Amino acid sequence: MKNNLNKTWLVFGASSGIGKVTTLQLLNRGYNVIAVARRILDYNHDNLLALSTDITKPETINQTIQKGLERFGTIDFLLNSAGISSYGTFEEENIDVMREVMEVNFWGSYNSIKAILPYFRENKKGVIINISSEMGLYPRAYGAAYCSSKYALEGLTNVLRWETKDFCKVISVELDKFNGTEIGANKPKGVSNIKEYQNLKWLETKDINFEVDDNDLKIAVEYIIDEALKDNPSRHLLLGKTICHRANQELNLIKKDIKNSLIKSYKCAHFDIAKLCKKYFKYKFLSIFSLNKKKDYYKKKVEFIENIKKILK
Repeated sequence: MKNNLNKTWLVFGASSGIGKVTTLQLLNRGYNVIAVARRILDYNHDNLLALSTDITKPETINQTIQKGLERFGTIDFLLNSAGISSYGTFEEENIDVMREVMEVNFWGSYNSIKAILPYFRENKKGVIINISSEMGLYPRAYGAAYCSSKYALEGLTNVLRWETKDFCKVISVELDKFNGTEIGANKPKGVSNIKEYQNLKWLETKDINFEVDDNDLKIAVEYIIDEALKDNPSRHLLLGKTICHRANQELNLIKKDIKNSLIKSYKCAHFDIAKLCKKYFKYKFLSIFSLNKKKDYYKKKVEFIENIKKILK
C-alpha cells in the first residue's frame, strides 16, 4: 500500500454516511485522517485521530485543528460532509428547525473553513471540499430548510473559489440520493397538513424514470478523492444517476429566463439593440476598406454584434 503519511485529511461528519466512507477509503490509501463528528468514529487505525467536536461551536473546531497538527504536523485537505435535513413546506416549517439545519449545513462548514483558511494561506496550499447536494442546484418541494442551507453553501463555495485561487483549491460536490447516508433518516417526507400543498410534485423538473437505489456511495467517494488530488480539479462534481439530467433541466430554465431578459437588461442602460444591429452592415463594409490599424477595431465591433444576434435567435 502506498504510504501517504505526509498528507493529512480533516474530515467533518466522519461517523456516518459519506464522511465515514471517505475516512475508511483514505486510511486504506495510506493517508492520515482527523475524523471529526459528534459521535467518535468507532474504528482503530494507526493513521487515524478520531475526535468529538460540535461544528456549530467555532472554539471546538480550533481545538480540533490544533490537536490534528500536534499529531500529524500538517493538514492538507478539508472535507465538510456533516449535514442534516428537513422536509417541511416553508409555511409549515418550524423556525427552530430552519435555524438548526442552517446551523449545521451552512454555519458548520463556515466555521471549519474560517478556522483552517489562515493555515492554508500561510502554507500557500490546501484543498477544500464542500459536500453540497443536488438541492443546491435546483429546488424541491418540502425543502425550505434544506435547500436554503445548500444554496447558501454553494454561494459561499463560489466566493471562496474566487478569493483563494492563489493558494487553495475549492471543490463543490453535489450528490444525488445515495443509500448509506443517514441524512433525513426516520423523518416524514412530503407531508403537509395544508390542502394546497398536499399534491405538490417533489421536483419542479420533469420526471426522470431512473432508479437511484443502486447509486454506490463507495464509487462516489473514490471520484471525490481522485478529484481532490488533481492539479486543476473541477469547480463542481455532480454524482449520481439523475443529477446531471435534472441540473441540465434547471439550466434550460435559466437559459429561457436569460433570453427573456436580454434585451430588457441592455435597455436598462439605454442600449439601443435595433440601432446597434443596423450599424452592423456599416461596420462590416467599412472594415473591408479601412486602414489596417482600424481593421481590428471594426472586427471587434462586428464580432460583438454577431454574438448579440446569436443570443437573440
